[in-house]
Amino acid sequence: MNKDQRNFEYKKNIGELYKKILKREPDKTGLDYFLSKLKNKTLTISEISIILSESNEGLAIRHFSHYSDKYWNDLPAVQKYKNNLSSEDNNLHWIEDIKNRFQSFLPFENVLIVGCGNGWLERQLFDMGIGKNFDAFDISEKYIKEAKEKKEQRPIRYFNNNINDLQNLSPKKYDAIFNFAILHHATEIDNAMKKLSITLKSEGLIFNEEYVGPARNQYSEFHLQKMLEIMKHLPEKFHSKHILRPPLVNFRVEPSEAIHSDMVIPTFKKYFNTVYEKNLNGGIAYQILWNNIKEFQNSQDLEAKKWLDYLLIKDYEMTEKCEVPVLFWYGVGKPKL
Repeated sequence: MNKDQRNFEYKKNIGELYKKILKREPDKTGLDYFLSKLKNKTLTISEISIILSESNEGLAIRHFSHYSDKYWNDLPAVQKYKNNLSSEDNNLHWIEDIKNRFQSFLPFENVLIVGCGNGWLERQLFDMGIGKNFDAFDISEKYIKEAKEKKEQRPIRYFNNNINDLQNLSPKKYDAIFNFAILHHATEIDNAMKKLSITLKSEGLIFNEEYVGPARNQYSEFHLQKMLEIMKHLPEKFHSKHILRPPLVNFRVEPSEAIHSDMVIPTFKKYFNTVYEKNLNGGIAYQILWNNIKEFQNSQDLEAKKWLDYLLIKDYEMTEKCEVPVLFWYGVGKPKL
């Protein structure tokens, strides 16, 4: 292998490591540095891989786990807190509350599920008698396959679609649409909301539970300091081990995560008249508890209960005083004519 061939191979190997570990192309400085180290035989490809993995950027990428780890609402106390905010009953989730609050609309004849995942929502809605016939889509073929396997005899039609596409939807077809935390992934959120409003009947309802906090979870300095101040009051074992404002580099793993989350409510209100809405808060407790619920899980641990209650009380109080932004929201609307 001549010199040019060897350089080409080195550059190729370095580029592959950057894409695999850092999810990006190598910058010129990094490429030149590692290239010189390979030429001088002071580093091997394996050693470069370790350096990239253990860099601050590599660690941030590796620890980004919004889709595989634990959230605040995995805790029963948080579920009750959110239930009370949405339905004014600790023991009543907003989905169950539909049978009371929107009884005159039930059952919905035709229902659309936006971003259905493994199909848990439409199965629950059918079993509760809230909807009769369902169309449900997801971008993931794996999820669609799993949902089809679990639907059994329920009248659910599945298809692949993307929240930024929505080409397979008929105008004024649905009596209800359910969006469970998908719209904050919409890169073209105005277009997505407009298309959903068109596919809903004039008296139809759209139900949303959404993350509506700052885009990319980029909390302000003031907000960040409020979270840190509250966390300081907790015993060390209850502290989050994560950075409370995730680095932007994390979002290369999932580029659409919270891309326009701060636009969800204003865009919703552009295309829908609000029938019912409640703030689900989260400005203090959500990020402190993200991937940090282990020490709070034992309901028999009085200390854990005390400090979880403290977090939720502060979450409520500081949201009410507008000291921290609302991160989660439940809203129901009808399409504007």
